[in-house]
Amino acid sequence: MILSLSIAAKVLRMFSDKYKPKGDYGLTDREIEILERFVKGYSKSEIADNLFISRFTVETHIKNIYSKLHVHSQTEAVYKALKEQLL
Repeated sequence: MILSLSIAAKVLRMFSDKYKPKGDYGLTDREIEILERFVKGYSKSEIADNLFISRFTVETHIKNIYSKLHVHSQTEAVYKALKEQLL
């Protein structure tokens, strides 16, 4: 039995979606660093100082984290990170 290329691609996508690791939200290394500091209770200013970046950059990363995790607050992000063992 020979599968067409389009059918084979659909089958592969189906399996890759099904076996995608839990909690794989596509966070970058920097976003994970910031999320780790959130969990530790750092403020945005402390994160900026600790990582040698501007507070504006921290806020941009935080917006991206919220979007990727589908949350709306720091509390929700920390809860989800701990619940799903993202760190």
